[in-house]
Amino acid sequence: MRNDYVWGIFVADVTTDFPNFFPIGIYTTRDLAVNEVKALPKDHNYQLLQMPLNTNFGYFHKKSGNLVGMDAIHHEHYHFKDGS
Repeated sequence: MRNDYVWGIFVADVTTDFPNFFPIGIYTTRDLAVNEVKALPKDHNYQLLQMPLNTNFGYFHKKSGNLVGMDAIHHEHYHFKDGS
């Protein structure tokens, strides 16, 4: 069976500038990724992103041309550090 996407685990930083997170793992299934998130240290917040393969999902500001985010990406937040 062919996957058209991967699941990426990212540590979420507290800064407000994009990008405010960095990758720490890539998995072929959500279940594998979620199990890994649950086993990670709870002193950080994490994001789990479903990332399509062979797709540019960067979102660029129409006037400035600056990269300001990501478009059409499913993501889940795991907030451990702040207790939520």
